[in-house]
Amino acid sequence: MEIGSIFEIDPAVVSEGRDAGALRLSQVDKYGKRNQCFTASGREAIELALISLEREKPKTRKCCLMPAYMCDSVFIPFAHRGWELVFYQVDRDLETDGEEIVRLALEKDPGLIFIHPYFGTDTCRGLRRQLAALEKKHVLIMEDVTQSYYLEAAGKEADFVVGSLRKWYAVPDGGFVASDLSLAVDLLKPGDDYARERLVPLVQKWEYLREKERKMGGVLTEEWLSIKEAYLRQNRTQEEALDQYQGVRRISRVSAAVLSEMDEGAAALKRAENYRVLYNKIKEMKRLWPVLIQKEGAAPLYLPVYARERDSLQRFLRERGIYAPVLWPVGEENRDYLGEEESYIYEHILALPLDQRYGPEQMEELAGVLARYEEQPVIGIRVDLNDTIATGHMMRCITIAKQIKSRGCQVVFFTADEEAGEMLSRAGMDHICLHTKWNRMEEELPKLKKLLALSHIKILLVDSYEAEPAYFDGLKGTVLLAYIDDCFDAVYAVDVLINYNAYHTRFPYEETYGSRTKLLLGTDYVPLREDFGKAEARKEEARREKEGFDVLLSSGGGDKENAILGILQKASLTEELSEVTFHAVVGVYHPQGDAIEEFAQTHKNVKVYRPCTDMAGLMADCDAAVSAAGTMLFELSAMQVPTVFFQSAENQRYDREFFEEEERMLFAGDIRQDRETCIEAVCGGLKRLLADEELRERMRENLSKVTDGCGAARIAEELITL
Repeated sequence: MEIGSIFEIDPAVVSEGRDAGALRLSQVDKYGKRNQCFTASGREAIELALISLEREKPKTRKCCLMPAYMCDSVFIPFAHRGWELVFYQVDRDLETDGEEIVRLALEKDPGLIFIHPYFGTDTCRGLRRQLAALEKKHVLIMEDVTQSYYLEAAGKEADFVVGSLRKWYAVPDGGFVASDLSLAVDLLKPGDDYARERLVPLVQKWEYLREKERKMGGVLTEEWLSIKEAYLRQNRTQEEALDQYQGVRRISRVSAAVLSEMDEGAAALKRAENYRVLYNKIKEMKRLWPVLIQKEGAAPLYLPVYARERDSLQRFLRERGIYAPVLWPVGEENRDYLGEEESYIYEHILALPLDQRYGPEQMEELAGVLARYEEQPVIGIRVDLNDTIATGHMMRCITIAKQIKSRGCQVVFFTADEEAGEMLSRAGMDHICLHTKWNRMEEELPKLKKLLALSHIKILLVDSYEAEPAYFDGLKGTVLLAYIDDCFDAVYAVDVLINYNAYHTRFPYEETYGSRTKLLLGTDYVPLREDFGKAEARKEEARREKEGFDVLLSSGGGDKENAILGILQKASLTEELSEVTFHAVVGVYHPQGDAIEEFAQTHKNVKVYRPCTDMAGLMADCDAAVSAAGTMLFELSAMQVPTVFFQSAENQRYDREFFEEEERMLFAGDIRQDRETCIEAVCGGLKRLLADEELRERMRENLSKVTDGCGAARIAEELITL
């Protein structure tokens, strides 16, 4: 079955026979407020509260203290009413320092403080004493109980209690505000039309689930699957429309009828039982863990967890029919006010569904899926990046790692030094520095073995030319081993060997390794980033506004022969290339990076990227390219860019055979053997491409057949299933 996502509504229970103005709910009555009003949504309840406050206390300063961790939809009514928001900090336990509230209150002189007990726990308990003192100074309190509707400790002392009901029950709309102050109910508009629109996707989900249950063991038709896509799309559209609406609507008669028959006590007990079962199953997990310590009888909106790899966990659950939302996206209003703690919350929190639609059996099922996620292997990657080793090794490993993580597994990078730390952090990768010599890898084995055990690594992928057979012999039995081998210079004791180059056929891999090693050979395994899989769409977009002739220049991160500057200098003296715009991609460690930038300052047709943040996009914009051999040739193939290439390293010596044949690319020679002749050949190749559109078209067609861009995904699958 599916667990989570929007509520479904049985059309048989839909009725409009209830006067929405007469609705009473026991859980709203418990706040003990003289006045109640039921609105179409929680944000409209906030808007009505603000309107009422301004009407009843017109001298109130329109400045509100707001928790920095908050749903961005809460900010909308404050923006409508012209309020200033001042954000206060929330820690990882979802609590706030009461002293900070007092300090901000003295500094900002707010008219209102907004508080929010999170996920069924009174996370505001530590500040209620300070809030009581501030109320005596005529600062008003608004408490949002949307995540803690059943919480007994909430709302008693607040001037306004607001919340969303449609998040808790199977109704098309619903929110509420309760206060001892008079509420501006005379401004309410009818909400029945909006509710009828909201009913459509909720009823469609009910029908979809009934059909899915009827088809258990069978196959849902495309028509029914399209119904699911349609109701989810319509629901998103209606949520967006809710954000745009300005005004306050009364709760619909449909929702009032459903809620008037609701057994709120039974719903609370069911949520509390689900919470208890799920919490006890997951509380000892290591890759995810509950945000809050379980409180007896807690019946929150969701069970919140922190996850090391939140996106991969959410994807893992979704693929198994469990829909756990991220609460919440960062808003424009609070984006610049997030501290380290709030940033961590936004990046790692995930909300597990536990509502009254389900029982202990479904919670056991959800816990079982989480246990399978927990048991996914942790994969290590041993690779380096420095002023000798170009970025290609690190980039292809990050690409593979992203595919591994997208499948629910954890990845830990191991490097000899800190040079790659910034790149790995930007990519969101866990990283352990060995503090060893990158070119003396056998010396790191004792330290590496200990760290592999501490990190629970089951599989280690190695990508380094410095790894000798003795290195793998030293690791054998510690972990399963995989190696990216471009050269067949030796035979390695590994469980998986990868050579994605077309020239792998030159070497007797099958005869040498036999069945003891899984061989991933050929261009099906080229590890290209996902953005290189959208060549046609990106190039078509680029062509629509294309003028002139653009050439991409790249020589890898090292460029020991100073190829880029040499080509630019030669091209500047070549009449046929004088109108060409050159896009020079210069790595962080490029030895002549400053000189290339100086050259560009005196040549308007040269643009320098140091580094390039969107290589696929740049390739899509270019009519041709010049590149050193290596993985970039496959990226250029995926983007179908006619290319002149040259050899700059020993491991590239076989690329010529594949890329030069069948008119895929033009080869300009080995720049290490004769730099001037090679640069002359590069410019000659560019002149040929510039002059011959038919040649460029044939090359684009041939390049489109080289790779489908899914190699990294295939490698990830093979590693995970070892």
